Amino acid sequence: MQEKQKSSGKGKYSHFDKRTVTLVMAAGIVIAFIAVFFLLQQPQRSVASYCKVYTEEKARLSKLPGDTYPSGVFQDELSDAGAFADAFGKLEKAAPDEIRPDVKNLQGIYRKMADDPSQAIAASLSGASAEESVKEWTVNHCTN
Repeated sequence: MQEKQKSSGKGKYSHFDKRTVTLVMAAGIVIAFIAVFFLLQQPQRSVASYCKVYTEEKARLSKLPGDTYPSGVFQDELSDAGAFADAFGKLEKAAPDEIRPDVKNLQGIYRKMADDPSQAIAASLSGASAEESVKEWTVNHCTN
């Protein structure tokens, strides 16, 4: 009879279950915070976000050396086409839908030039209309 009094109706795993549930809930909260943090870090697709990223990238690129690869959009020349590809990649994340395809195209063109410099002339010719479109759009929307 004394054994029955010791039993409080809890199973032998109830302490383990509480700890597991607590750990799973804590992990879920941490994952949710991380997801929100990363979502907030992504620029929104808008003219204002695009122009902000453009200004930041233009300032960053202006500090890099070189004169091999020109960019009409950034009005600069660099020895590393990959730097332009990275800048266009950042711009693509903020670009409004009306200009996004051309920005993405330029990212790919400069990446191709960086990966295979022998393709620079062909790649630059294939991107001439996108370059002009992005340059014109940027001038019209991002100049003060």
